[in-house]
Amino acid sequence: MRQKRRWSRVIWLVLGGLIGLYLGGCFVMAKGYVSPVRLNAGERLAGVREVAFETDGYEIPAWRGGEGDDVFLLVHGYGGRQGYWNELATELMPHGEVVAIATMGQTVSPVGEVGFGAGEAGEVLAVARALRAEGKRVHVVGVSMGGAAAWLAAGEEPELFSSVTTEAAFARLDWGSDDFLSVSVPGGARFFRPIVLLAEKKKGVNGAEIRPVDAAKKYEGPALILHSRGDGMFGERHAEALANAAGVEITWFEGWKHAEIFQNEARKVGEMIREVGGVE
Repeated sequence: MRQKRRWSRVIWLVLGGLIGLYLGGCFVMAKGYVSPVRLNAGERLAGVREVAFETDGYEIPAWRGGEGDDVFLLVHGYGGRQGYWNELATELMPHGEVVAIATMGQTVSPVGEVGFGAGEAGEVLAVARALRAEGKRVHVVGVSMGGAAAWLAAGEEPELFSSVTTEAAFARLDWGSDDFLSVSVPGGARFFRPIVLLAEKKKGVNGAEIRPVDAAKKYEGPALILHSRGDGMFGERHAEALANAAGVEITWFEGWKHAEIFQNEARKVGEMIREVGGVE
């Protein structure tokens, strides 16, 4: 009997240790989730300069180049950087200005954590207001979480934007989180659920309430939704929900993974962005 109780205690100690390691690992990963590894900004194109835009309590770093009444406001995704836009910026600068911002919690931003789309939307609005004050027509272009931020911003102040173009944007943050956690581990959304809960608690957000799909219903201007059938990160339901809400058709691509369309189809997409926004 004593030996049986001894083994029972050993089993419970082992189980307790494993649970502790699991929860501790989730805590560490949740911290990394809200404060991802920062990439350097990348190489600036010739003629592109570093600028900053004022917002509440801090400055938003950005790259700005080109000239004209139209400005393409470029918003990178989670784990992204300004240099991501170089191929597309090369196509767009002959037709207007480009402004590529460093979003919160990433590259050279002074903010310590990402905003899961909602915080970035506030930055998009701040920059768009400044550009509109200069008399510019603002065409917001976003990828992944940056695309979600573009929709959230356009839904809040649709009059600021002359067009919206997004690639691989998530329609709802809770859907996006589930997809993100299941990319490498099938069923990972369930196993790693504490990561999302801890990250949301840290940020004071509810993933089910961050819904670019609802914002897309409020924007009635020209819009372009791009998605690859081989995205591998966010499934087709995101593009379908956003397109249905915005009342536009999806432009499908084949052969590209998540967030690869803007870079690998820059010439084609550049023409499409100018066409939808009425830019010569």
